[in-house]
Amino acid sequence: MPFSSFTRGLACLLLVAACDGAPPPPVTTASATATTAATTTASATATTAATTTASATATTATASTASATATTASATATTASATATTSATATTAGAPPAGMVLLPPGIFLMGAYAAVGNPEEHPAHEAIVPAIYIDKTEVTVGAYKKCVAAGGCKPPHVDHRFCDYEAKGKDNYPINCVDLYQASSFCAWAGKRLPSEREWEYAGSGGKRRPFSWGLAKPRPGKNACYEHPGGSCPVGSFETGAFGLYDMTGNVWEWTSSRFKRYPSSPLIDEVSGGRTYVYRGGSWSRRFAKWMRTTLRNRYAADKYSASIGMRCVKTVMPLHCPPQTSPHDGYCVRSEGEPMCEPRYGWDGDKCRLGGAVDKASGTGAPKVPAGGGQRGRSAVATAAAASSHARAGSSAAAGPIQVVRSRTPQHDADCRRHWPKTPASYLFKGGPNYPSRKPMVRAAGCVPRDMSWGWTSACCKN
Repeated sequence: MPFSSFTRGLACLLLVAACDGAPPPPVTTASATATTAATTTASATATTAATTTASATATTATASTASATATTASATATTASATATTSATATTAGAPPAGMVLLPPGIFLMGAYAAVGNPEEHPAHEAIVPAIYIDKTEVTVGAYKKCVAAGGCKPPHVDHRFCDYEAKGKDNYPINCVDLYQASSFCAWAGKRLPSEREWEYAGSGGKRRPFSWGLAKPRPGKNACYEHPGGSCPVGSFETGAFGLYDMTGNVWEWTSSRFKRYPSSPLIDEVSGGRTYVYRGGSWSRRFAKWMRTTLRNRYAADKYSASIGMRCVKTVMPLHCPPQTSPHDGYCVRSEGEPMCEPRYGWDGDKCRLGGAVDKASGTGAPKVPAGGGQRGRSAVATAAAASSHARAGSSAAAGPIQVVRSRTPQHDADCRRHWPKTPASYLFKGGPNYPSRKPMVRAAGCVPRDMSWGWTSACCKN
């Protein structure tokens, strides 16, 4: 659940060096041809790890498309061109719609490395994202009110003290207390859609191994994120931008995605919203007290008809015609790899079917067993075991385990001070261990009259009465 259904997060340990802020805006030159259409050619040099060139031809309606690429390991020069059809959302050739940012197409490694993060974040896998426009900020209360007034949205829920829709002076705060159906309706009314989970992680991380949107530095309450903020959310854009020049991708409110919660690898397809399933939301929120919940790879989920004062959204729009990164091509509305080998995490390599530790199939034996690199030893075998356990846990993690489970409760007085500070009526800290996941332990925690304090797959820390 948004306030208490969490999975254990660990600090991002294995990162590439490129974790700085958003890339500088490209330098653009333009030339116009005296025909019925204006032709604009733009060239940009991206980060030290990638070089990108894009060109676009717009119709008389001045709609635009753009293409760019970003890679991590080598500088790649690419040229792409496309012709845009008439669009009411594009104001000038090459410019994104008002309030949105253009994200270049890219290929990135999605999820956490084998020995890092939560089981449901494994395995780390290649994800391909076409060029999209994305809202620069989270959808505001004021914007949502316009949708309600126009008949495109239903009023959000207002039964929690931190629901902001009816609060005075909060039009510039993120809309919250919206379920997935309401979030989807707003984006559709605005001519957009909710991002998929892989689109969200690409935008939140900049396509790099950033643990937080801005880079390596941990969240600091009131300094770089709306985090550990007991008074509710903050006005959008209150802190410096992160990857791609976006605000609040880490903190403020969690953000709904259109993706059903499934075990990895992720899918490029856009899921339809339906009942009886859980959907992913990302990014951390003002209500979190531990930085581990703010990581860009962390996944959380909720049923489509549920809502919280800590969940909001932002919208995206696909650039059409579809713009794919190098070594990929359009296929049925998304981009697929058409040449080269898929990306793998460090120490892993592509064996023709999937990423394996060491990378290659053992051709001598024909067994397909992963080769452990020199010096890998037990560490290498542990990584394989970790990845296998991740898949098993991820499958079990979508719902509570069937049948009786054993949960053991033990006293943990070292956390009493934290309990007294945040839940003075339940000042004693206890640890509940057992069960396959947090939801399976939740009834026991509640039955004991305790309040969840922190949790992971195998344990729940709670504050209880003496």
